[in-house]
Amino acid sequence: MTTYLWDTTLDSTFPTRVIQPTPKQTIGADELKMKLTELDLKRQRIITAGLLEPKTTPYFNSEIPIDDTAKNILTLYAADVEKKLSVFDSVTAKAELFKELLNKRYAYKKMAIEVKSGFRLTTSAGEPLRPSDLSSGEQHELVLLYELLFKTAPNSLILIDEPELSLHVAWQVEFLEDLSRIIKLSAFDVILATHSPQIINNHWDWTVELKGP
Repeated sequence: MTTYLWDTTLDSTFPTRVIQPTPKQTIGADELKMKLTELDLKRQRIITAGLLEPKTTPYFNSEIPIDDTAKNILTLYAADVEKKLSVFDSVTAKAELFKELLNKRYAYKKMAIEVKSGFRLTTSAGEPLRPSDLSSGEQHELVLLYELLFKTAPNSLILIDEPELSLHVAWQVEFLEDLSRIIKLSAFDVILATHSPQIINNHWDWTVELKGP
Protein backbone atom coordinates (compact mmCIF):
# COMPACT_ATOMS: atom_id res chain seq x y z
CA MET A 1 0.00 0.00 0.00
CA THR A 2 1.02 3.62 -0.41
CA THR A 3 3.10 5.18 2.38
CA TYR A 4 1.75 8.45 3.77
CA LEU A 5 4.17 10.85 5.45
CA TRP A 6 3.41 13.86 7.57
CA ASP A 7 5.29 17.12 7.98
CA THR A 8 8.20 16.35 10.34
CA THR A 9 9.01 20.06 10.69
CA LEU A 10 6.02 20.35 13.04
CA ASP A 11 7.92 18.34 15.67
CA SER A 12 11.27 20.06 15.18
CA THR A 13 9.78 23.57 15.37
CA PHE A 14 7.35 22.85 18.21
CA PRO A 15 9.60 24.09 21.09
CA THR A 16 10.32 27.35 19.27
CA ARG A 17 6.66 27.90 18.50
CA VAL A 18 5.77 27.32 22.16
CA ILE A 19 8.36 29.84 23.38
CA GLN A 20 7.67 32.36 20.63
CA PRO A 21 3.98 31.89 19.84
CA THR A 22 2.43 33.59 16.84
CA PRO A 23 -0.88 35.43 17.23
CA LYS A 24 -3.69 32.88 17.15
CA GLN A 25 -7.37 32.68 17.83
CA THR A 26 -8.20 32.12 21.49
CA ILE A 27 -9.87 28.79 22.20
CA GLY A 28 -11.77 28.04 25.40
CA ALA A 29 -10.79 25.20 27.72
CA ASP A 30 -14.00 23.25 27.05
CA GLU A 31 -13.61 23.62 23.29
CA LEU A 32 -9.97 22.54 23.56
CA LYS A 33 -10.92 19.44 25.56
CA MET A 34 -13.50 18.55 22.93
CA LYS A 35 -10.93 19.01 20.16
CA LEU A 36 -8.38 16.78 21.91
CA THR A 37 -11.02 14.09 22.49
CA GLU A 38 -12.05 14.22 18.81
CA LEU A 39 -8.40 13.87 17.76
CA ASP A 40 -8.02 10.80 19.98
CA LEU A 41 -11.10 9.27 18.35
CA LYS A 42 -9.75 10.08 14.89
CA ARG A 43 -6.39 8.54 15.77
CA GLN A 44 -8.14 5.40 17.03
CA ARG A 45 -10.09 5.11 13.77
CA ILE A 46 -6.83 5.28 11.80
CA ILE A 47 -5.28 2.64 14.07
CA THR A 48 -8.31 0.38 13.63
CA ALA A 49 -8.01 0.80 9.85
CA GLY A 50 -4.46 -0.57 10.16
CA LEU A 51 -2.59 2.58 9.14
CA LEU A 52 -0.95 3.53 12.46
CA GLU A 53 0.70 1.51 15.20
CA PRO A 54 -1.54 1.04 18.27
CA LYS A 55 -1.14 3.81 20.83
CA THR A 56 0.60 2.70 24.03
CA THR A 57 0.29 5.94 26.02
CA PRO A 58 -3.02 6.94 27.67
CA TYR A 59 -5.46 9.06 25.70
CA PHE A 60 -6.35 12.57 26.79
CA ASN A 61 -8.23 12.75 30.10
CA SER A 62 -10.88 15.45 29.71
CA GLU A 63 -11.45 15.51 33.49
CA ILE A 64 -8.05 17.12 34.20
CA PRO A 65 -8.26 20.94 34.61
CA ILE A 66 -6.34 23.04 32.07
CA ASP A 67 -4.64 26.26 33.20
CA ASP A 68 -3.72 29.09 30.81
CA THR A 69 -0.15 27.88 30.25
CA ALA A 70 -1.27 24.34 29.45
CA LYS A 71 -4.07 25.71 27.28
CA ASN A 72 -1.65 27.63 25.06
CA ILE A 73 0.62 24.60 24.63
CA LEU A 74 -2.24 22.16 24.05
CA THR A 75 -3.86 24.48 21.53
CA LEU A 76 -0.66 24.40 19.49
CA TYR A 77 -0.37 20.64 20.00
CA ALA A 78 -3.97 20.06 18.83
CA ALA A 79 -3.40 22.10 15.66
CA ASP A 80 -0.24 20.11 14.88
CA VAL A 81 -1.91 16.74 15.47
CA GLU A 82 -4.88 17.73 13.34
CA LYS A 83 -2.54 18.63 10.48
CA LYS A 84 -0.59 15.38 10.87
CA LEU A 85 -3.66 13.15 10.94
CA SER A 86 -5.29 14.93 7.99
CA VAL A 87 -2.95 13.08 5.58
CA PHE A 88 -4.84 9.90 6.49
CA ASP A 89 -8.34 11.22 5.76
CA SER A 90 -8.74 9.75 2.28
CA VAL A 91 -6.76 6.52 2.74
CA THR A 92 -8.54 5.68 6.01
CA ALA A 93 -11.94 5.65 4.32
CA LYS A 94 -10.50 3.56 1.47
CA ALA A 95 -8.87 1.06 3.82
CA GLU A 96 -12.10 0.69 5.78
CA LEU A 97 -14.10 0.03 2.61
CA PHE A 98 -11.44 -2.36 1.29
CA LYS A 99 -11.64 -4.48 4.44
CA GLU A 100 -15.43 -4.29 4.62
CA LEU A 101 -16.00 -5.47 1.05
CA LEU A 102 -13.47 -8.30 1.16
CA ASN A 103 -14.56 -9.60 4.55
CA LYS A 104 -18.16 -9.52 3.38
CA ARG A 105 -17.22 -11.83 0.51
CA TYR A 106 -14.62 -14.14 2.04
CA ALA A 107 -16.21 -17.14 3.72
CA TYR A 108 -14.21 -18.60 6.65
CA LYS A 109 -11.39 -16.13 5.96
CA LYS A 110 -10.42 -12.67 7.15
CA MET A 111 -8.42 -9.83 5.64
CA ALA A 112 -6.74 -7.32 7.95
CA ILE A 113 -4.39 -4.39 7.31
CA GLU A 114 -1.22 -3.97 9.34
CA VAL A 115 1.28 -1.11 9.36
CA LYS A 116 4.37 -3.24 8.77
CA SER A 117 3.09 -6.11 6.64
CA GLY A 118 0.33 -4.47 4.59
CA PHE A 119 -2.74 -6.65 4.18
CA ARG A 120 -2.80 -10.02 5.93
CA LEU A 121 -5.04 -12.98 5.16
CA THR A 122 -6.00 -15.60 7.74
CA THR A 123 -8.47 -18.44 8.12
CA SER A 124 -11.35 -18.09 10.57
CA ALA A 125 -9.14 -20.06 12.99
CA GLY A 126 -6.33 -17.49 12.64
CA GLU A 127 -4.02 -19.56 10.42
CA PRO A 128 -2.09 -17.45 7.88
CA LEU A 129 -3.07 -17.61 4.21
CA ARG A 130 -1.23 -16.55 1.07
CA PRO A 131 -3.09 -14.78 -1.75
CA SER A 132 -2.43 -17.88 -3.86
CA ASP A 133 -4.48 -19.92 -1.34
CA LEU A 134 -7.60 -17.97 -2.31
CA SER A 135 -10.04 -19.14 -4.94
CA SER A 136 -9.87 -17.52 -8.39
CA GLY A 137 -12.92 -15.40 -7.56
CA GLU A 138 -11.43 -14.28 -4.25
CA GLN A 139 -8.15 -13.40 -5.96
CA HIS A 140 -10.09 -11.51 -8.63
CA GLU A 141 -11.88 -9.42 -6.01
CA LEU A 142 -8.69 -8.74 -4.02
CA VAL A 143 -6.83 -7.40 -7.06
CA LEU A 144 -9.77 -5.48 -8.52
CA LEU A 145 -10.73 -3.73 -5.28
CA TYR A 146 -7.11 -2.89 -4.47
CA GLU A 147 -6.48 -1.41 -7.92
CA LEU A 148 -9.68 0.64 -7.91
CA LEU A 149 -9.27 1.98 -4.38
CA PHE A 150 -5.52 2.57 -4.13
CA LYS A 151 -4.08 2.68 -7.65
CA THR A 152 -6.66 4.62 -9.66
CA ALA A 153 -6.01 8.33 -10.09
CA PRO A 154 -8.93 10.75 -9.70
CA ASN A 155 -10.74 11.67 -12.94
CA SER A 156 -9.55 8.50 -14.67
CA LEU A 157 -11.75 6.55 -17.07
CA ILE A 158 -11.62 2.85 -16.16
CA LEU A 159 -12.70 0.11 -18.56
CA ILE A 160 -13.90 -3.10 -16.90
CA ASP A 161 -14.57 -6.09 -19.14
CA GLU A 162 -16.84 -8.89 -17.92
CA PRO A 163 -16.22 -8.62 -14.17
CA GLU A 164 -18.62 -11.53 -13.63
CA LEU A 165 -15.91 -14.03 -14.60
CA SER A 166 -15.08 -16.20 -11.57
CA LEU A 167 -17.51 -14.24 -9.38
CA HIS A 168 -20.18 -15.94 -7.30
CA VAL A 169 -23.69 -14.95 -8.38
CA ALA A 170 -24.30 -13.24 -5.02
CA TRP A 171 -21.15 -11.14 -5.56
CA GLN A 172 -22.33 -10.20 -9.03
CA VAL A 173 -25.60 -8.82 -7.62
CA GLU A 174 -23.64 -6.58 -5.23
CA PHE A 175 -21.02 -5.51 -7.76
CA LEU A 176 -22.47 -2.21 -9.02
CA GLU A 177 -23.53 -1.03 -5.57
CA ASP A 178 -20.03 -1.69 -4.22
CA LEU A 179 -18.46 -0.08 -7.29
CA SER A 180 -20.57 3.04 -6.71
CA ARG A 181 -19.23 3.32 -3.16
CA ILE A 182 -15.66 3.02 -4.45
CA ILE A 183 -16.25 5.70 -7.10
CA LYS A 184 -17.50 8.13 -4.45
CA LEU A 185 -14.18 7.79 -2.62
CA SER A 186 -11.83 7.69 -5.60
CA ALA A 187 -13.67 9.99 -8.05
CA PHE A 188 -13.27 8.20 -11.39
CA ASP A 189 -15.58 7.12 -14.22
CA VAL A 190 -16.24 3.58 -15.42
CA ILE A 191 -17.38 1.94 -18.63
CA LEU A 192 -18.26 -1.68 -17.92
CA ALA A 193 -19.01 -4.47 -20.41
CA THR A 194 -20.98 -7.46 -19.14
CA HIS A 195 -23.17 -10.35 -20.26
CA SER A 196 -24.53 -10.86 -16.75
CA PRO A 197 -28.01 -9.64 -15.79
CA GLN A 198 -26.95 -10.27 -12.18
CA ILE A 199 -24.24 -7.61 -12.53
CA ILE A 200 -26.80 -5.11 -13.84
CA ASN A 201 -29.34 -6.20 -11.23
CA ASN A 202 -31.82 -3.32 -10.85
CA HIS A 203 -29.69 -0.73 -12.70
CA TRP A 204 -30.97 -1.23 -16.24
CA ASP A 205 -31.27 2.54 -16.58
CA TRP A 206 -27.47 2.66 -16.44
CA THR A 207 -27.06 0.38 -19.46
CA VAL A 208 -26.68 0.78 -23.21
CA GLU A 209 -27.42 -2.33 -25.25
CA LEU A 210 -24.89 -3.09 -27.97
CA LYS A 211 -26.50 -4.46 -31.15
CA GLY A 212 -25.11 -5.77 -34.40
CA PRO A 213 -25.35 -4.00 -37.78
